[in-house]
Amino acid sequence: MKHYCIVLIALLSCVLAAHGQESPQRSAEAEALLQCLREIEGEKTLSGTIANVNWNLNEAKWVHQHTGKWPALNYFDFIHAPYSQKGGWIDYTNVTEVVNWHKQGGVVGIMWHWNVRTNNGQDYTCTPGTGDNQTSFDVRKIFEPESAEYKQMMKDIDQIASYLKLLKLRKIPVLWRPLHEAGGMWFWWGMDAEACKELWRVMYHRFQEAGLDNLIWVWTSAAAWNKPYSDGYNWYPGDEYVDIVGIDIYNNTSAYDINTKCYKFLRKYSPDKMVALTEFGNVAKISAQWRAGSKWLFFMPWYDYERTKDPSSDAFKSTDHGHANAEWWEDAFACDFVLTRDDFRELRTSIRDIQAAERLAAPAGTYDLMGRPWVEGSRGVMIHNGKKYMRK
Repeated sequence: MKHYCIVLIALLSCVLAAHGQESPQRSAEAEALLQCLREIEGEKTLSGTIANVNWNLNEAKWVHQHTGKWPALNYFDFIHAPYSQKGGWIDYTNVTEVVNWHKQGGVVGIMWHWNVRTNNGQDYTCTPGTGDNQTSFDVRKIFEPESAEYKQMMKDIDQIASYLKLLKLRKIPVLWRPLHEAGGMWFWWGMDAEACKELWRVMYHRFQEAGLDNLIWVWTSAAAWNKPYSDGYNWYPGDEYVDIVGIDIYNNTSAYDINTKCYKFLRKYSPDKMVALTEFGNVAKISAQWRAGSKWLFFMPWYDYERTKDPSSDAFKSTDHGHANAEWWEDAFACDFVLTRDDFRELRTSIRDIQAAERLAAPAGTYDLMGRPWVEGSRGVMIHNGKKYMRK
C-alpha cells in the first residue's frame, strides 16, 4: 500500500507544479532516504542521539558502550558557526566525523542553534532580551532587505550552506532541523511568528537556489509550558516547506499524556506529515509510548554535557544520564520496532532491492519459492538472480 502512496504523492507533486507550486529539488540520495522513512512510518522508529554540543558522536558512543548497539541517527549542531572562521577553534569544513557515520550506515541529522552577537557586542547567543549577554537581534528585519540584520541573516545562511554543500558533494542526505522551538519564544527567531515563517521560507529558497537538494526539512513545535500546544503552529511555515514535523518534550513520564497532548496534536495539525520526537529528556520509556499509540518516526534524547563531554572520563562510564539513562536505552533496544544503525542499514538495502525488483517490467529469470516463473500480477516472495524480493 505504501508503494502506491509514494506514486500518488509523486503525481500530486506534478499537479501542484502545473499550478505554479514547484516541487522541491531532491537528490536521489535524499529521495531514497525519504521513501525509506515513509516505508517504516508507523511500523518502526529510528533510535537517535545528538552530539555533545556540536560536532561529535559522544552520545552515540555512550549508548554503544552501555548497550553494545549504535543508534540509527546522529544529530550534529552548527551552534558554533561564528567561531568556524579562518583560524577559529572549531572547523565545520572538517566533515570527517559526519562522513564516517554515514559510511557506517548511520542517518545524518543537523540542527542549528543560530547564534548572533550579544548586546555587549563581544559574545554570541540565541537568547533574546535586553541584557548584555542576550540579543536584541530583530527577526522582523527579514522583511527589510536593506537592514543590517537582513544582511547578517543572509551571510549566516550562506555560511551554513557552504558547510551543507560539503555533504551534498559526498552524496549524504541530511535531516535538516533549523529554527526549532520557535513557538516557545526563547530563541530570537521565535519572537515574531510571521517573521519566523518568512525566515524559514527565505532560507528554504536560498538553499534550493544554492543547489542544496540533499536536505529533508524537519520542523519542530515547542512544547511550551505556559501556552496551549496549538499555539506552536502559528510558527509553521507551510506544508510545501516541511517534510517531517516534530516536537520537543521534557519531564513528562506519562505515556498517555505524551500521546494525547503531543503525538495526537501533531497528527491533528499535520495529518499528511511524518511525526518525530525531535528532542526529549526524562520522559516515559519508548516501549510505553509506542503502546500508548505514539508511533514516532524517530526519537532523540538531549545530551548530558558532563556525562559525555569526555569519552575517556570516569563520568562516561556511568550508566546515569540526565535525559535517558542506560536502563531507558536497554528497554528501547529490546523493542522490535526500534531500529539500530545496523538494523536500518540492512533495511535500507532490503528496500532498495525490493524497489529495484518492482521496477522490472518483465523480470526474466524471476521465480517464486516453488520454482515457478514469475507472471504479471504475481505477489509474495520472489527470487531473481539468487536474491529474494517481496512483491506487494
